[in-house]
Amino acid sequence: MSKIKILVLASDKTGVGKFRSLEPHIFLQNKYPEDFHVDIDFEPQVDNMNYWKQYDMVCFHRTIGRDYDIAPMIIERLNSMGIVTVMDLDDYWLPTVDHPAYHLVVQNKLHEKIMNNLRVSQYVTTTTEIFAQEIKKFNNYLKDHYEEDV
Repeated sequence: MSKIKILVLASDKTGVGKFRSLEPHIFLQNKYPEDFHVDIDFEPQVDNMNYWKQYDMVCFHRTIGRDYDIAPMIIERLNSMGIVTVMDLDDYWLPTVDHPAYHLVVQNKLHEKIMNNLRVSQYVTTTTEIFAQEIKKFNNYLKDHYEEDV
């Protein structure tokens, strides 16, 4: 059996990126070196199909690359190529009006862009069962494949 090749697109090297993307995948490769090969990239070659073809799975936090607007197309293309897409989402996409980032999120329609990525990703990892149930309402793959629980 050949190794499963995973591409991790971490959002950053500290905080969320470190603890939700980097550390778990480094652990996976170190714990199961015969089964997994993990590459970590902070600047993916979004327009290069040969770049994507070398992977079995792409894991990302909220989006692929810096341009949220093209990310759903990339995710759908990866899905059609048989590459498993896994979105990690640790916070609700639209903070409450009293949150310091609320107006910035709404002005840039960031919540809508995150939702667009959520809808087309094959799998979603998250923080709690309560949040998983909320995500399930919007992710068609999860709705179709996990009728009971996420």
